[in-house]
Amino acid sequence: MTITVMRHERVVHYRHGALVGVLEPGRHRIRGRGHTLRTIDTRVRLFEVRPQEIPTADGVTVKVSAAAQVQVADPVAHLEHTADPHAFLYDAVKAWLRETVHALTLDEVVAGIRVDETPLSIAAAASAAGYTLTDFGVRDVVVPAEIRRATEELVTAQRQAQVALERARSEVAVLRAMANSAKVLEDHPLLATLRLAETAASHGGQVIIERPTA
Repeated sequence: MTITVMRHERVVHYRHGALVGVLEPGRHRIRGRGHTLRTIDTRVRLFEVRPQEIPTADGVTVKVSAAAQVQVADPVAHLEHTADPHAFLYDAVKAWLRETVHALTLDEVVAGIRVDETPLSIAAAASAAGYTLTDFGVRDVVVPAEIRRATEELVTAQRQAQVALERARSEVAVLRAMANSAKVLEDHPLLATLRLAETAASHGGQVIIERPTA
């Protein structure tokens, strides 16, 4: 029997139930009987954990999902360690998410769960299932609708208060300027007369100034 293994495949070779080895890409001639060949796809694939409902440290239940890239690195372990390697790794990620979110407050979770490197428990589960795992991270955090509405209302109120404060500051500045101008005009009557004349002229009118007679 001749078998061709593609570049993205590895074939685990058993004979009479015993492991013979792993066939690398290329053509292989197999003689005799009792052979079992299991083909493993070693291409990188997306691994996703759907949103999990988990309570935070302050008792608010959020939905958190995760994602990574996985690739079979050890075909024998992938076949022999567990009946369902994907489910095995999936449970390890779920357990890590629960433990992590339980230890954080809602504000900390919303701010983002940063993952600089793959957690040890997840890396160990991936290795046991024959995977290498890269680009692991928390993908989405969904908070309850009432929390989102309350947050939006708070942000809106803060912005409205900021606008009102700026408006009040502007009004105070205008009043202060007017008060300063009134003080100057009160102390300098001639300046007040000239100002009145300028205002009248700008509106097409005129001001007649009568000098007091001796």
